[in-house]
Amino acid sequence: MSQRPLSLNARLLLASLLVLPLFLGLTGLVLERAFDRSLTTAAREQLQGQIYLLFSVAEMQGTGEQAQLEMPPALLEPNFERLNSGLYGYLSTRAGRTVWHSNSAQLRPELPATGEFPQPGDLLLDQIELDGQPHWRARYAVIWEDDAGQDHDYLVTLLRDQTPYRAELASFRRQLWRWLGAAALLLVIAQSASLRWGLRPLGRLARALDAMRDGSRPHLEGRHPAELQPVVDNLNQVLDREQSLRKRYRDSLSNLAHSLKTPLTVLRNQASDSAPDKEARSVIAEQVARMDQVVSYQLRRAVSEQQQGSHRQTPIQPAARRMVNTLEKVYREQAPQFELAIPDGLAFPGDEQDLLELLGNLLDNACKYGRGRIRVSAHGDSEHLHLTVEDNGPGIPEDQREQVIRRGQRLDTLQAGQGIGLAVAADIVGSYGGRLSIGESGLGGAAIAIQVPTGG
Repeated sequence: MSQRPLSLNARLLLASLLVLPLFLGLTGLVLERAFDRSLTTAAREQLQGQIYLLFSVAEMQGTGEQAQLEMPPALLEPNFERLNSGLYGYLSTRAGRTVWHSNSAQLRPELPATGEFPQPGDLLLDQIELDGQPHWRARYAVIWEDDAGQDHDYLVTLLRDQTPYRAELASFRRQLWRWLGAAALLLVIAQSASLRWGLRPLGRLARALDAMRDGSRPHLEGRHPAELQPVVDNLNQVLDREQSLRKRYRDSLSNLAHSLKTPLTVLRNQASDSAPDKEARSVIAEQVARMDQVVSYQLRRAVSEQQQGSHRQTPIQPAARRMVNTLEKVYREQAPQFELAIPDGLAFPGDEQDLLELLGNLLDNACKYGRGRIRVSAHGDSEHLHLTVEDNGPGIPEDQREQVIRRGQRLDTLQAGQGIGLAVAADIVGSYGGRLSIGESGLGGAAIAIQVPTGG
């Protein structure tokens, strides 16, 4: 059995659940990267300002080879003065000799390797590991001229602990994903609500189709959205055309049947009154009866076709009791014994007339060809209704069973004595997508088993 396809609501909601996390994830990554860049830019600008602060208080002492850039013993920036504050300053020559370090770097007076000497006026910002902790490293080269006009190259290096930066970034990341998660949940709820509202017209259309299919309404009624209204109008036009064709077909067949019945009646009367001998009258009467059976069968078949697709529910037990009461009067001389094993509440998934026609043909055959004992049993499951009619007659030979119940079998090909009851019953069952089969009964005769889909 193939798996039932997902509903439109489920498909759209599933698509949203697939696309939404991807969209919000990309949004979160972009926002996180933008915040990281903003923190890095802020750190760069702050370090650059502190470098300018150092240059503003630096003084060149001496001239020539003895000239040296000196810093005051104390700086206005408190982080340069507090031991292990996380901000460390160094002043070194082009040769790499450290000529000054801030008081905060008392425990690490030697400047870490600075690498290549940068171009004067360029601020280089990168990261290094210091005591196992990541730090910003800002390097700025400057050419300082002494009183004698001689140039001296110096390099200012600032190290700043990244712990506050990383803590701020982690806090932003937690808040970002928390809010994005809440936004995703709200969006899913809003999407689900909007889908239900948007697809509600399809539900109304489905209910209108059910009402029309059950026979309570002949057309699809009500106003629908602009996208659906042309479909509804076209369906109503198709339904009108189909009903018109069905009525024309049914009326034509009914007229044909009734037109034939009158000549058949005349032939039957003439056979009984004018036939030369008893044997001829018998032959003519038999052929006329078979023609009458053909007409009746085709008329019943046309009526049963009109009920195809009906989704009504007809209780079986009351219909069976009505039919039994009728047949007990018809076959009063034979006095058949009926046994009903039908649970209360069990229903036939179709029209009451079809059920009565079905039971009438099966029970009538059982009365005609049985030996007085008939049993009707029924039960249902989640998918099918099972109905069985058994008798204690001679049964139906196995080589004739398929011919008797074949849908559309011409009755003039049936052997005498077979009747049309099973053919009519097979047609009715077939019009509901069911199946009729013939077997052997525990009573000794035929067992006619019917299986009809319940639509559950």
